[in-house]
Amino acid sequence: MSFDYDVIVIGSGPGGYATALRTSELGFHTAVIEMRDEVGGTCLNRGCIPTKAYLTAAHTLHDAKRANVWGLDISVNAVDMSALKAAKDKTVTGVVKGLTQHMTARSIDIIHGEGSLLSPHRVRVVDGEDSRELSAQHVVLATGSRPAELDGFPVDGERILSSDEALDLTKQPESVVIVGAGAIALEFATFWNSLGTQVTVLLRKDAPLSRWDSHISSVVMRTMKREGVHFETHSHITSVAKDGTVTYAVANAKTGEETEKTVSADKVLIAIGRVPNTEADWFAGAGIDLDERGFIRTDAYGRTNLEDVWAVGDATGGLLLAHEAFEQALTVSESIAGRSTHVVNTRTIPQVVYGIIDAVSIGYTAQQAEDAGFEGVEETVVPQLSNPRVAMLGANGTTVLVTALSDGSDEKAARIVVGVHMAGPSASELAGAAREIIQNRIPLTDAANALFAHPTLSETLGETLLKADGRPLNVR
Repeated sequence: MSFDYDVIVIGSGPGGYATALRTSELGFHTAVIEMRDEVGGTCLNRGCIPTKAYLTAAHTLHDAKRANVWGLDISVNAVDMSALKAAKDKTVTGVVKGLTQHMTARSIDIIHGEGSLLSPHRVRVVDGEDSRELSAQHVVLATGSRPAELDGFPVDGERILSSDEALDLTKQPESVVIVGAGAIALEFATFWNSLGTQVTVLLRKDAPLSRWDSHISSVVMRTMKREGVHFETHSHITSVAKDGTVTYAVANAKTGEETEKTVSADKVLIAIGRVPNTEADWFAGAGIDLDERGFIRTDAYGRTNLEDVWAVGDATGGLLLAHEAFEQALTVSESIAGRSTHVVNTRTIPQVVYGIIDAVSIGYTAQQAEDAGFEGVEETVVPQLSNPRVAMLGANGTTVLVTALSDGSDEKAARIVVGVHMAGPSASELAGAAREIIQNRIPLTDAANALFAHPTLSETLGETLLKADGRPLNVR
């Protein structure tokens, strides 16, 4: 049987375009179907890249405000939100253009329109009034995700926003209420606060990033409070009035009794997570197996329940991160080619929150490691105050290392690192190295023997490894 393509990918976000790039490199005739004007999905157009562009501006403002520490007389007279948005858009446009050129150079056909799966080897593409069918030996679903909605508070694009609308504001809000406690909520809080916006964050629990190591979530919250962000813990939003008044309930942590409070806010950002783009009728029509939350079920190699139909990226669940999608794309591509490949280990995928200081979580917390059955679990906590580069930046931070015995309760077994959790300046840049230590089960002593250049922020990880191995050098 002949096909129009070897591989058709529905969706061009990180999982989709990475699958297309790799399958093309492996010699497969590949097409990508994208319903929007630009390739790149949420990450490039409405997520990772534009938010980090805004946070780059936040860092610049933060550094300018500290310039007097170094005897530099620098003042910021005003923030031009329209110009800031234009700079962000220019960054996004450049990245998207580069990706488009790269895909074209790999002989990947980019087909604009709404793709749907008719059967394991047949796809329909609808672009306005035009409709056509294409066939492929393999179809990869990479339909992505969208911001989750909060019941009773529909996004209107004016007062109540999702992250999509928040990225396109051309006027700086004077005050904002953010509902949420994850990366999206915290990154927007950091950005708006840096501009001088009054920011209130409503948290359901007693700290943001509640599933993370408590040392890290505490450092993040403390740092953001010091910068001026206001947190209301054990709270939930109850109403948004037309006059700009936001009402929320705060529960007593001990009794559970609720008290109502109000705050004035120009905008309300709903940042409570994301949901998969799998609501279209064709998912059920094609017989694609979804879990109870609507995510596509796959095996460890990205196969769905349908033969020759695969899935990658946010639509499959997991951590909903671009670099997770990249790894899934490589696994699926190699599997399509019949090559030996690795299984994606979600546990070792770095989770990162960017801000004035970054926060990183990889692997197990101490409690999670014990619950998972690891023997000899130990936790090493090292504040970053002794690091000269951290001190130069006027920052703070903490590194947490979780170790366990590699072979059950055998006292002679090598101790390995099963979790690394960091909060500190540019901590995101250390995530790759930390992940490799965990992923490859490198013995703690070997990992601690790694040499980190001095003076660098990377020494925060090196010093913690040494202390965990019983050889503290520049820390107690």
